[in-house]
Amino acid sequence: MFKTVVVGTDGSDNASKAVKAAADMVAGNTDATLHIVTAFRPLTPAELLALAEQLPDEFRSQVSAQSGVESRLESAKHLAQARGAKHVEIHQIDAEPTEAILDKIKAVDADLLVVGSRGEGFAGRILHGSVSTKLLHHAPCSVMAVKA
Repeated sequence: MFKTVVVGTDGSDNASKAVKAAADMVAGNTDATLHIVTAFRPLTPAELLALAEQLPDEFRSQVSAQSGVESRLESAKHLAQARGAKHVEIHQIDAEPTEAILDKIKAVDADLLVVGSRGEGFAGRILHGSVSTKLLHHAPCSVMAVKA
């Protein structure tokens, strides 16, 4: 049985499937902890200003460097808890996704990583690379890839 599970999310449907699968892996195990990780690159002040200028005045104050990140993580946490995960921790990391997830795996000494598979096919993997493929090759623990 897995005690420390890490799952990455970007808020997509595929990532939600991975969160569900990870939660199912720890559900019922009161000793297990699920770590939900999202990586993001904060907007520069210039990017924030440009974005805010495009919004109506009443919405400008709501634009922030972490816009949407907290809600993405909270949604994933609620989803995991609804599936029976007892101990859920959320982490937002300013880094490239593969690096962020690998760092968290090492920091918490995870014994399982759950990732979503985007299902891009061969051409997409060649053009864009695949976070799940990179993690499969570099993770120091078992990896479960959840198909789209």
